[in-house]
Amino acid sequence: MKRAHQGLWAALFAVSLLSSCSVEKEQQEDDYLQVIGEAEMPMDEAGYRLNLSYNGPMHIRHKFAAWADSLAKELPGMALINESVYMNYMPEEIGKQKLRPDMFQTSVSYNVTVPDSATYGRIVRDALAHQFPFNLNVSGTFVEEAKRGQLQQELMAQALENAKAKLNSLSGGAGAYKIVGIEELDSNQPYGPEYYDFNRKMVSRVKVKARLNAEED
Repeated sequence: MKRAHQGLWAALFAVSLLSSCSVEKEQQEDDYLQVIGEAEMPMDEAGYRLNLSYNGPMHIRHKFAAWADSLAKELPGMALINESVYMNYMPEEIGKQKLRPDMFQTSVSYNVTVPDSATYGRIVRDALAHQFPFNLNVSGTFVEEAKRGQLQQELMAQALENAKAKLNSLSGGAGAYKIVGIEELDSNQPYGPEYYDFNRKMVSRVKVKARLNAEED
């Protein structure tokens, strides 16, 4: 009987201890705020990522290749990404006639980055002047690496200011909290990289944690 009472008191003590720890943890969590700061910037002056391709007869391919090589000297980032050769014929013609050079077609594709719309337009006009059978598609936005790094720093600072404004609103003022943690978040949420790329925008998101009623150091 005595052992039963001892076991009961031990169980009650353990429950009391766990309850006390839980309350203490909740109180500690109540002393913190956590918000997400965001900033978005249009990139109207950014360049373009392009896909330039030739689709036509083999006997003109060398002219297009020579033109593309000259273009690559002006645009060092230009790169050949795909080339294929195929026959332009109807399936029912197989075996009924000999193969001729004019039956072969080729497709050549390049990735090109240009700094502005003026360069983009010049490529279109030049290709049209050569009367090449070509396609030119915009595949995204291009920003030089050094400029991208500068823009990202500016956006992150703006995102942090946005987070501070939220903390001020939630806590009652800048003196009511102290920031104890900043974490950079995936900048492609919630729409994904394609949304920002094709809409020519750059975004920054940061998670900021602050302790309430912190004393000044």
